[in-house]
Order: sequence, then structure tokens, then C-alpha cells
Amino acid sequence: MMESIRARVAALTGRYEREKSQTVTPASIAIPRIIFLVTALALTLFGMLMIYSSSSVTGATSETYDYNPAYFLTRQLMFAAIGLVLAIVLARLDYHIWRGNVLMVLWAITVFLLVVVYTPLAGRDAYGATRWIAMGPFTLQPSEFAKVVILLVGAQIAEKFFWEGSIDNSQALKLLFAGVLVPLFLVLWQPDKGTTGVVVITLLIMCYLAGASASAVGLVGVAVGVAAIAYSLKDDYSRARILTMFNPSNDPYGAGYQLTQGFYAFGSGGLTGLGLGMSRQKYNYLPMAHNDFIFAIVGEELGLLGTVGMLAAFALLLWSGLKIAQAAPDVAGRLIAAGCTSMLIVQLLLNVSGVLGIFPLTGKPVPFVSYGGSSIISCLLLAGLVTSVSLRSKLPETAYEARRRQLRLADEGTVPRADTWREGAPEPAFTERNTQMPRRSFRVIEGGEGKARTAQLAGGGYRRVDLGPSAAERLRGNSKRR
Repeated sequence: MMESIRARVAALTGRYEREKSQTVTPASIAIPRIIFLVTALALTLFGMLMIYSSSSVTGATSETYDYNPAYFLTRQLMFAAIGLVLAIVLARLDYHIWRGNVLMVLWAITVFLLVVVYTPLAGRDAYGATRWIAMGPFTLQPSEFAKVVILLVGAQIAEKFFWEGSIDNSQALKLLFAGVLVPLFLVLWQPDKGTTGVVVITLLIMCYLAGASASAVGLVGVAVGVAAIAYSLKDDYSRARILTMFNPSNDPYGAGYQLTQGFYAFGSGGLTGLGLGMSRQKYNYLPMAHNDFIFAIVGEELGLLGTVGMLAAFALLLWSGLKIAQAAPDVAGRLIAAGCTSMLIVQLLLNVSGVLGIFPLTGKPVPFVSYGGSSIISCLLLAGLVTSVSLRSKLPETAYEARRRQLRLADEGTVPRADTWREGAPEPAFTERNTQMPRRSFRVIEGGEGKARTAQLAGGGYRRVDLGPSAAERLRGNSKRR
């Protein structure tokens, strides 16, 4: 019996030592992780609710959607389930795996899918662009996954150039051209200016965080902005979007129709909104109400308070994501976490500013909220990468924890236990291996005139303890003086 107890104690002691020898996860790391995950999940669930509300009329009145008011909701739930599984896999994997040969394979697959988009066999034209690959009843938008791969490539190049110094300027430019510009050009040629803008802005933020000077990043940003304006003005479709932004009422039934209807939605919502499910613009007045313009439906049904609440949730997502990046164990983790978080926020700002008419419409959905299978999967992949960085962020063991780890349980065969202590037994030495000393009883022997007392210890010997006059003697002395 005693042997089994000792074996269990030894096993528990060994497990304790192994746990203490590992790094610890403080609240400064765990709390941002929890906030990030809860916020991402809450935005996804909120998106499901708004997708059903904004698309139910379209689904119920169209033969294409089998007169099913929950058509878009069920598809979005399916894609979200796929994205959630992939996000869990990414979170459990060490983010350092996405580099070297593995990253090259992902890059090759991404470029292949972007090229397939242009083939007549799989390419599919929609809204003036060729961005989708038809796969039976489903469609795949490779640019949504390309932005994740480009982010990983950019993080690796920035780490090697700014921190490791393992590549020089010419090597960095070659890697930048092959790993970033080639897939980015294929995305832009579709054309998908919205995704291109999101990726470029995110890469500039990552370069600044990696160590590039603010002046250099700003100069590159200005040059990219001028090039983007020039490229947008060359075709009628993009030029009309820019001109419509300044005054959509000039063509309220043409180029400015969607933006004008979005304004009507915000105006109808007011401060508190018409109520959940009570939107009027979703009755085929506002095109793409469940996708690009879902923010307008939020404003109509939930009012200004609802839109501010959604933006506050994204602000919380930004804060927690940057906290995770700040606590990352290395430069690669910081760049990946900050890049993924920035990509989500930049895409949100592009959509919101376009719907509000302060920036040209880009066609980018609201992350986690808008309808879109490829969009929700890519957003959950970004969240999985941030979680992977957070799970590997642990503080090293402190000196205090190291000292505690060196403590050992007392051996029953050599040191007596406190509950078996007997009077007259030899007193054990106070060592680091024996920190639980038994309590020692004593009795007080009155001294002469109550001036001193002697404490007799249970183990033998006396020690004179001057306790001063007793309380009774002090009272008697006061009464005599009176």
C-alpha cells in the first residue's frame, strides 16, 4: 500500500516538475487571445443573422434560389463550418511551418488557381470581372486565398531582409517580384482592384512594423496611390465609380443607383433603426444587400447604434490582434499576427467608406459579416493564423518559478512528518528539502514579581522571554497611584 502511494506521489511530483519547467501563459497573453476569438465568433454569428435578414426576400421570390428564404444562410453556414475546421487546424499547427518549401508549394498552387481563372473551362464572368472558378453548384474565388499566401510570403521576405539580414537588396527585390508581384498582378488583371488594394496596404503596414522608415513607406504608398488612380481612370467602369462617389445623385438610376439606395437605407434607420428584419431596401431596391452593402442594411435595421456597435467590435478585434502581435515570440509571429489583423481591418474600412460614399466602391465584403463562401473561409483562416501565433506566445520561466521548481518532497524514510512529531524527539534541520516544520508547543512559567516569564519548549530547554508586567499588575499600579 505504501509503495503504491509513494509511486503516485513520485508520478505527481514528476508531472509537476515537467509543468513548471515549461513556459507559463500569463493573463497578458491569454486575455487578448480570448477577446480575439470571442469577437471573431460573435461577428460571424452576427453576420449569419444579417445575411438571413437581408437575403430572405431575394431567396423567397426567386426561382433560382428555389424560393427558399434561407438559401444564402444555409450556404454561408456550410462555408463557415469549413472555414472553422481549417482555422482550428491552422491554430494547432506551428506558424513556423508556413515557410521554406511548404510556402513555395502554397505559392505554386495559388498561382495555378489564379491562372485557371482566365481559362474558358473554369473562368466565370460576373459584374464585369473574371474572379471565380465554377465547381459544380459552388464557386471559388482564388484571390481571397491568394491574399493570405501573399501575406505569408511578404512576412518571410521582411523578416529575412530587415531582421536577419540574410538577403541583400537585389535578392529581396527578386523574391518580392516572384513571390508577391506575380500573384498580385494576376489578381489585379481580373480585375480585382479591391483585393489588390487590401494586400498592398497590408504589406506596407508590415514593412513599417518590420523596421522600414516611415518616410520610405509613405513614399511608396503615395506612388502606389497615384498609380492606382491612373489605372482606375483608364476604363469607364472604374472611372464611373470614382465620379459617382462625389455626386451619386447625378445618375440616381444608373451608376449612382446602388449608392443612392444605400443612403436611403441609412436615412430610414436613424438612431435606433427600423428593427431587426424590418428593412425596406432589401425588397429588391438595394442590389447586393447581403454582400457588398450589408453595412447599409445594418444601419437601416439597427440604426446608428447598430453600426457603431459593429465598428466597436472590429476595434476590439484590432486591439486584441495587435496585443497578440506585440507578445509574439519572434519577428515572424509579430508580422503574421499584425498583418492578418491589419488585412481584416483594411478590408472593413474599404467597404464601409465605399458604402458611405467617401471612397470609391471596391466590391470588398465586410469581413465575417457579408455573404460569400470564399470570403468567410479566408477571414477564418486569418483568424486561425493569429491564434497560432498567440498559442506559441509564452513568457519564459521567472527566477521565482525556477526556485520553486527546485523544491522536493521530503523523504518519509529520513525526515519525520509533522503529524508524527513527539516530545523529546530530535529537531530536524531546516533545509530547502524540508520546509514544513512541525509546530512546537510551549508552556509559560511565571517569573518573580511578574517581571519576566520563561517559555519551556516541548523539546527541552528554556528561553527567558521578557513579557513585561501583566495587565493585572498594571491595573493595580494605577490604582495605588490614585
